[in-house]
Amino acid sequence: MNNQEQKSLHRIIKNAMTLLLEKGIYAVCSFIYIPYTVHAIGLSSFGYMLLVITYIGIIGDITNLVSWKTVLHYGTAPFHNGNRHQFYQVLRFAAQLDLLSAIAGYAVGILGIMLFSSYFDWPDEIIPVAEICMLAVVLDRTGWCVGATRLLDKFKYLTVGNGITAVVRTLGCMIGDYCHFGLDYFMYLWLASAGMVFLGDVTAAVYALRQHSMKRPSWREMFHTPEILNGAWHFTLMTSINQVLLSVARKLPTLLIGSHIGPSEAAIFKVSTQITDGIVRPARALTPSLYPEFVHLREKGRLDEIRAVIRKILIYATIFSSLVIFISVEFGGFLLHALIGTDGDGSHILSILVCGSLMSILSMPLEPFMVITGKLGSVLRFRLLSIVISLPILVSFVYLFGGIGAALTFVMTSAATLLFFAIQTRKAFMITKALDQGIRH
Repeated sequence: MNNQEQKSLHRIIKNAMTLLLEKGIYAVCSFIYIPYTVHAIGLSSFGYMLLVITYIGIIGDITNLVSWKTVLHYGTAPFHNGNRHQFYQVLRFAAQLDLLSAIAGYAVGILGIMLFSSYFDWPDEIIPVAEICMLAVVLDRTGWCVGATRLLDKFKYLTVGNGITAVVRTLGCMIGDYCHFGLDYFMYLWLASAGMVFLGDVTAAVYALRQHSMKRPSWREMFHTPEILNGAWHFTLMTSINQVLLSVARKLPTLLIGSHIGPSEAAIFKVSTQITDGIVRPARALTPSLYPEFVHLREKGRLDEIRAVIRKILIYATIFSSLVIFISVEFGGFLLHALIGTDGDGSHILSILVCGSLMSILSMPLEPFMVITGKLGSVLRFRLLSIVISLPILVSFVYLFGGIGAALTFVMTSAATLLFFAIQTRKAFMITKALDQGIRH
């Protein structure tokens, strides 16, 4: 690997470690505040709380326009070329996407609660709280901030704000347990933490922009749409739909388990998912750092370096997967029991979920490459086909096997995704190599 490839891999790993620190703080705090919350309100109420949060998360993902990827995709070239006016126009466009998705998300969420809360089997007293907590969808719309901060290579600014938020939420849960507060308090505490993340993201973006001495251009120039944004709506919609399908596939099982089996079983499955995410988070932290680096290398025409970086990451991911299997087998059941005071089928669910997550780790560096090489349509079509095929399987398996059935469906979907990405990435590399040879001749 030459010096340029080493520098690219070094930046990716450095930013991934910064993100991992943020996620690590959150994971440690969650291992603290979840037991306090369960002790204060009981497993059943905690299950209802997770069902509401999962519903809000699904609505947020369904209506989200993934503006941070738009900032990276269209803002990288003008930023590195020193065209600050175009760069700010890209940020303005991303901010408009955030505002539009915030309004749509809140409206759809409230309508969904009115229509489907009885189907979800939510108690009447939790519905007004859920409607207020839908404001979290609005507060979550900071994509332009995240995109700008990552493009400016200031990942650490977001880490500081989110780390402080996790600590504050943990202290709030400890206070709630000590004072014997009820479910409403913990729901509003979760909403307040979303507000803190919003303020932290905005502050991080503004500070990062000022660090680069980027003065605001004139208002007249701000409202001219540059040619560089041609196709931005199409790219954003395709990226967002892909993210929606991925989110629905991951979060829908919790709602299905809650409605068909009960809130306690939903809590076990949700916490098992959180433990799995915590175990594999070091590898997943690479994904957000891959996009800005891959886009930058694409703009420079250095696809060979991207190929070398992907190979290196796959080697690391394989080694990491072996370690994860050992951790999940040895300590997974203990963590589940320590968090919510139960194990049972939860330990089996956890082991199955880990297998699916390991497959998703191996496909982790492949999806960003497909996106930056114009294969987003293929990814979207696969996601849609995967949802159509797996949804009836998921419903049937949840009805027959409960949480274990949902975990098995996740493994099958992850295996199919890994196979698809591997085949498509190989084709993309072969096409790229053929084009390069044709240009030389």
